[in-house]
Amino acid sequence: MPDQVIFTVNVPTELKDEVVDTLMALPNITGFNLKTIHGYSKEHSLFDVAEQVEGYRAYFQFEVLIFAIDIDKLTASLTNVCHHTKLKYWLTPVLASGHI
Repeated sequence: MPDQVIFTVNVPTELKDEVVDTLMALPNITGFNLKTIHGYSKEHSLFDVAEQVEGYRAYFQFEVLIFAIDIDKLTASLTNVCHHTKLKYWLTPVLASGHI
């Protein structure tokens, strides 16, 4: 695994503030990106009625540039936030990073 990865996680709207607070409190994270997304699923029966009509569920997507050795700390911290909600995440290798 490369030294750094992008940790991407989709978060239900009601957990956004808790995830922001959690990420801001972690000493090994210097910042992150946040955007709104519309999640589509073939399992839309789990959506509420309005979401079923619209066809998607609104989420916030967080992107965090992080060292691979810190992934376990990050996921453990997010586990404390998400309680009974399963958060979908994935890792993307980073070949290089820096400032221009």
